[in-house]
Amino acid sequence: MEEKTEYWNPEKGEMIEGVLVDKLSDVGKYNTRLYKIQDGDVTYCVWGKVQLDSIMEATNIGDIISLKYVGVEKTKEYSMKRYELEILNEQGQ
Repeated sequence: MEEKTEYWNPEKGEMIEGVLVDKLSDVGKYNTRLYKIQDGDVTYCVWGKVQLDSIMEATNIGDIISLKYVGVEKTKEYSMKRYELEILNEQGQ
């Protein structure tokens, strides 16, 4: 079974669930964070955003997580992408 890598570009309400396999810093021309979440034979690459980076601080490599894209929220000066995170490690044990 060949492993695939995809960049996650979600629509509002979409979610991914899997194992956090990597957290990278200073990636690309904007020195952004990049998170890799493996779901079966697909590894999803998720580019960091301010709010996403903040909630991902609670995660560790190997955690089973559920990440949901909730949509864009307007702030005073910007539009910000919002995510919800659930760490699923403790469930079912």
